[in-house]
Amino acid sequence: METVISYALLTGFSLLIGAIAAFVFNFRQKVVAAIMAFGAGALICALTFGLMEEAFRHGGFDAIVFGFLLGGITFIAGDFWIHRVGGRSHRRHQIVKSEKETSGQVIALGTILDGIPESIALGVTLLNPKGIGLIMVSAIFLSNIPEAISSTNGFMKEGISKRQAFLIWFIVATAVTLTTIASFVFLKDLKPNTLGAIESFAAGAILAMLADSMMPEAYEEGGLAIGLLTLFGFLTTFILSKL
Repeated sequence: METVISYALLTGFSLLIGAIAAFVFNFRQKVVAAIMAFGAGALICALTFGLMEEAFRHGGFDAIVFGFLLGGITFIAGDFWIHRVGGRSHRRHQIVKSEKETSGQVIALGTILDGIPESIALGVTLLNPKGIGLIMVSAIFLSNIPEAISSTNGFMKEGISKRQAFLIWFIVATAVTLTTIASFVFLKDLKPNTLGAIESFAAGAILAMLADSMMPEAYEEGGLAIGLLTLFGFLTTFILSKL
């Protein structure tokens, strides 16, 4: 259990590390985009060769098809609503332009929406003793820091104070940390088919998040090098998973 708590804190509060780094250092957007692309590739590998493989082993085709599509559609619907109410106004890449004023509460809700699927995924993969959880921890950590840096820069451009931005990230970090721990504690006794559906639900939501916000933002800021860095992120994670 100590390992689970440590991993949950490491991934959850990596968001705070990214926020603090944004306060202290003036990162070039291309540097942030490069790290974001590497992290995206790592996440794709982790959910493909870790999470989805485990989901299929637990639940078979019916569980992964149902869970994966439901997870992706749920994230897309939630993200669309967050855009509509102004929760993505700090990002350059927006699906829907909102005329509403920026709300710290809605922004926090949007960042929690991004982090919850990863937290569920981490919680259930830590149930597996084969080390898949460590790969997921690394991938989430690598993606969280540049995501927090980029979003924090956006917060400040929207006029959100450093104190309010830090509070937002603290709330989000706490929420995703507790979600990871709760997923590990409460999902371990589920039937394999149900567990497989939940794992694939998390995978679908993560992939939708990558395609919907993280990768477009990285490409917009980083240009053509982003594709190569995404490949390196995927390949590095795959190699680590086989060691």
